[in-house]
Amino acid sequence: MIDKIKRLRNKESGFTIVELLIVIVVIGILAAITIVSYTGITTQAKTAHAQQNASSVQSVADAFNAENSKYPATTADFAAVSSAKLPAGITLLISADPTASNGETSIRYQKYTDTTSSVVTGGAVTYWDFTTGATVTNSFGATTGGTLGNPAS
Repeated sequence: MIDKIKRLRNKESGFTIVELLIVIVVIGILAAITIVSYTGITTQAKTAHAQQNASSVQSVADAFNAENSKYPATTADFAAVSSAKLPAGITLLISADPTASNGETSIRYQKYTDTTSSVVTGGAVTYWDFTTGATVTNSFGATTGGTLGNPAS
C-alpha cells in the first residue's frame, strides 16, 4: 500500500505539448471567427447609419415641399424648413458623392428641375453603402421630365 502511494506522489502531472498546442489552435480559430463577425456587424451598422441620414435629408426636403410647393433649390433651404430640421452632424454635399471616409455622415443632395417651368419638382439623395463599397442614390418627388442638377450653396 505504501509503495502504491509513493508511486502516485512521484508521478509528474501536467499538460503535454500536444495538448497545449491544440488549446492554442482552438483559441486562435475562435478569435478569427469573432474578428470577422465584428467587422461585418460594424459595416452593416455604418450602412444603416448612412441610410438613416439619407432618409432624414429626404424627410426635410419633403417637409420643405409641403410648406413651399417645391423642393429645396439651395442648401440654405434646408435650414428654412419650420416643421423639420436636419439632425446635427449631417453634412450636405453639393457636387461630390460621399466616400468611405466620410460616408457615415455625408449625404449628397441633388435637385430635379422641371425643364419647362424651372421649378424644383423632386430630388435625389446619395449615401455610401459600406457593405457594397459603392454609392446608392434614392430619388423622390416628380423626377420625370426634369434634369438632375446640383443645388446652389
